[in-house]
Amino acid sequence: MQERIAKAEVIAAGQELVARGLVARTWGNVSCRIDENTFAVTPSGIGYERLTPETIVTVDIRTQQYAGKVKPSSEKGIHAAAYRLNPNVNFVIHTHQAYATCLSVSGYTALVPGEDERAILGGDILRTAYALPGTKALRRNVEAALVAGGSAILMERHGALLTGADRAMAFARAVALEAVCRCAAPKIPLEAAEPPALHSRRLDSDTFAMFSLAEDGGERQLRLRQDGLAPVAALHAAIYRAYPAFASIMHLSSEVLREAMEDTNDLPAVLDDFAQLVGGDMKACGPLPPPDPQSAIRAAVRGLKGRSCVYIRGLGAIGCAATAQDCGAVLALSEKNALAYLNARASGPVAALPWLDRKLMRLVYTRKYSKKK
Repeated sequence: MQERIAKAEVIAAGQELVARGLVARTWGNVSCRIDENTFAVTPSGIGYERLTPETIVTVDIRTQQYAGKVKPSSEKGIHAAAYRLNPNVNFVIHTHQAYATCLSVSGYTALVPGEDERAILGGDILRTAYALPGTKALRRNVEAALVAGGSAILMERHGALLTGADRAMAFARAVALEAVCRCAAPKIPLEAAEPPALHSRRLDSDTFAMFSLAEDGGERQLRLRQDGLAPVAALHAAIYRAYPAFASIMHLSSEVLREAMEDTNDLPAVLDDFAQLVGGDMKACGPLPPPDPQSAIRAAVRGLKGRSCVYIRGLGAIGCAATAQDCGAVLALSEKNALAYLNARASGPVAALPWLDRKLMRLVYTRKYSKKK
């Protein structure tokens, strides 16, 4: 395949990942074989909507070397292994699709594809042991699954890897895998894809604007230090005052999160993308309404220290970020993590990600990866 065609295929696949809801923000990656020696892969930390042929990186299958200033995905080694180990693989997708990722934590043994799904998936669904993303340990684990013939592979606490003869086959496997996993997951709908019922954005150092879908769609401009604010507006003002890096706040009323937070006051990071973008855990506090809303507001502000989301009983999840797009990703990952928690909880005590791994992933993300868009 010509290099320019391979790069065009990768760009189109990246846009399709977003359209199908198989990734959040810049997570996941896509590649296409160019020839027996090279493949084209998505870059590290550049949003799918910003992909151009110049941002797609050509990588050597055997050495993983590349030319130019744009860095390839940190998972390039997994893609290289797929092409090296199977000459019939011409397209690779790594997704963070919700139900497959949840079932990678617990319940994997219950995944029994029907004949039609098996035909699409190319055989059994395999699962690798947990390892930090982007590491040699994860690559070795995936290589073992590839050697075993896997073309639909769950990476524990991380996501899924789908290989195929072409882009259409790889995506068909991603869709089939999600359908199989959804049947085995808790029967609670995910709601983060819906527009937020309430959100706000920082206008400058002194003011912010609030929006509500329940109202006429207009915005109300408020001051960060205004007296007499309603409890929810006072909560937003307090968050903006305490955390200058936050410029957008969104609410999510979610049945999945409500059930998870009824079980615990401290929802641990079960999935690695949650640990990166949201934090090592999510605190619950509240409720916000009288008689003492200020106490709940102070607790919520404390609960956001080192985190991007807090849960307020009776109100829902409060996602905070520098942009509305990132806020949406925070809420989507919080809900997905809650679903993984509930799915694991059904089988017994939930094992969170190792404490040190949570800290490391959050640190790397906030210091380095989050600077890229």
